[in-house]
Amino acid sequence: MAGSVAGFGGPASAVASPAAGQSAADGRASAVAAAPALHVSGNRLVTGSNSTFRPLGVNRSGGEFGCVQGKEIFDGPTDQAAIEAMKAWKINTVRIPLNEECWLGTGNLPPTAPSAAAYQQAVKTYADLLVANGINVILDLHWTWGEYTGPGGGCPDVAATCQKPMPDARYTPTFWSEVATMFKGNGAVIFDLFNEPYPDAANNWSDATAAWTCLRDGGTCAGITYPVAGMQTLVNAVRATGTTNVIMSGGLEWTNNLSRWLEFKPADPTGNLMASWHSYNFNGCVTTSCWDSNIGAVAAQVPVQAGEIGQNTCAHDYIDQVMAWADANKVGYTAWTWNPWGCSGGSVLIEDWNGTPTSTYGEGFKAHLLSQTAGDPGGDTAAPTAPGTPTASEVTATSATLSWAASTDNVGVTGYDIVRVTGGTETQVAVSASNRATVTGLSGNTAYTFAVYAKDAAGNRSTRSATVTVTTTGTPAGTCSVGYRLVGDWGSGFQSEITIRNTGAAAVSNWKLGFTFTNGQTISNMWGGTPTQTGGSVSVIPASYTDTITAGGSVTLGFIANRGATNTAPTTFTLNGRTCTTT
Repeated sequence: MAGSVAGFGGPASAVASPAAGQSAADGRASAVAAAPALHVSGNRLVTGSNSTFRPLGVNRSGGEFGCVQGKEIFDGPTDQAAIEAMKAWKINTVRIPLNEECWLGTGNLPPTAPSAAAYQQAVKTYADLLVANGINVILDLHWTWGEYTGPGGGCPDVAATCQKPMPDARYTPTFWSEVATMFKGNGAVIFDLFNEPYPDAANNWSDATAAWTCLRDGGTCAGITYPVAGMQTLVNAVRATGTTNVIMSGGLEWTNNLSRWLEFKPADPTGNLMASWHSYNFNGCVTTSCWDSNIGAVAAQVPVQAGEIGQNTCAHDYIDQVMAWADANKVGYTAWTWNPWGCSGGSVLIEDWNGTPTSTYGEGFKAHLLSQTAGDPGGDTAAPTAPGTPTASEVTATSATLSWAASTDNVGVTGYDIVRVTGGTETQVAVSASNRATVTGLSGNTAYTFAVYAKDAAGNRSTRSATVTVTTTGTPAGTCSVGYRLVGDWGSGFQSEITIRNTGAAAVSNWKLGFTFTNGQTISNMWGGTPTQTGGSVSVIPASYTDTITAGGSVTLGFIANRGATNTAPTTFTLNGRTCTTT
C-alpha cells in the first residue's frame, strides 16, 4: 500500500529478525502438493486441469524496504515454520512486494545493503518454498527509482525508497526481464507489474485519458519528471523472455479505479493477463454500487485480483464488505499485511510470526479465509449449461426486462451475469439470482444487444447464451437544461447547487445526471441525489423525492465538495446520456 496513508508500505525502520536466506532453508515443506501452475481462461484463473482457482491470502511485506534501508531482506522469518503458520489460516497465495534497485544492485543502495545476488536468491528461495508448500506466489514490484515530488507523492527521494506514480524506463524493464527469466517455467508464480499507479494524481486529475494513456504507453507523462515505462513495455519485457506466467496490470488512483481498464489494457500475446485492484476504506471507490460498475465490468471479462485489501482501523467491517462482494463476483484477494507491526494503524494481520491474529482485523480475516473453499484445485470444475435465449418485455425509454430458460449444473446454479454486447466487446450490466433481470440506465430510441451467462458456487461460468436485440421506446428525457450555481466557497471547500429542468413533453423518472470536474474537486456530501465519482467524472442518481421530473418541471440538488487552488465549474451536463443545455 502507498498513497496518502503513511505506514502501510512498511515501517520507517525495521526491527532485526532472523535473516531470510538462512531461515528459508531451515525447514522442509510438509507432504503436500505443490502449488498449481495457472493460466487465464476467459474471466477465470484456472489450473492445468481447468479447475477454477481464486487466489486468497496475504501480503508478506519486507522485501520492498529492508534492503534499501541497509537491513535484512525480509522483516522476519521466511522458513518452514513461518509458512506452516500461514497454512493454518488456509492461505493459498502470498503476495511478495519487491524493490527494483535491491534486485538490480544499483549505486543508490546504502553500503550495508545485501548484494543483488543475495537479494535475488532470497526472493527465489522464499517463493520456491511457498510453492513447494502448495501456496501460489504473486511477485509485486512495489518500490522503484525516479524522483517525484508532485501530488500524492510520499517522499522526494530519487532512490526506490517509496511508492512512485509510475515505473521508470531506466530500470523497470530490466527488472522484469530478469524476474521473468528466473521464474520461467514456474507457472505457480504471478507477476504483478507495478503496485499502485497514480499518473492521474501526477497530472493533477486534469486529463483522465492522458493518465490512462500514460499507464499503458509510458514515455513522457504530465507531472512526472523521469521517463516512464508503461504497462505495455513491461508486458513486452516479460514476454520477450519466452515466459508465459500470468501477469497482473493495474488501473489508476493507486489501482482503485479500473473504470477504463478494458479500454487501455496492454496487449498480451499469450492471453495470460488479469487486472490488479486495491481496496481500502480511504479510497475513492468504496461501495458495492461502485464496485459493481467499476470493477464488476472488468471481472466479467478477465480475472481480477484484489492484490491489497485493508482498512486504517483494527476492525474488519470494511474488508468484510469487500470480501463479500469479491466472493460473489469470484474476485481473489490478498490482505495487507502478514507482519507483526502492531495494529494501532490498522491493516496488520498478526501479533507474532506464529500467526496469532490481531484483534479484530486479523481475527475477522482469518475466520473468513477458513470459511472459503474457492481456489481449491480439486473442487467443482463443471460449468453450468448455457442459459436459453433471452426475451424482452416491459421495454421503456430507459429500461428493459429480460427473461430466459434457466441453466442446469451438476451442483447448482448460483446466479446469472447479464452482459451488453457491442461488436466484440461485452459489458456487464446486471446480475441476477433468478432467470429474470431488469436492465436500467438505457437511452431512448436506441438498440441494445444482450446475452446471459450462468455461474455456480465454484466460479465456473457457462458459455454465453444467444443474444437478443432490444430497441427502447421514445426519448428518455425529451430535452433538458441544467443550471449550476456556486452557493459558498471557503478556500479548501465549497457548496454548489444544480437545478435540472425537464424541457420535454413527458415526465422523466429514474434519471442519471453526468458531469465532470476539471480541477480535482471531490464531492463529500450531496442531498437530492447519490453521486458516484471516479477522478473528475461524476454521475448522480436521484433520491426518492427527486426521482421524477415532470414535463416542464425541475429538481434541485445540493452538495458540499473539497477543492484545490482552482474551482472551475462544470460546463457540460448529460441526462440519461443526452447533453443538456446550460443556464
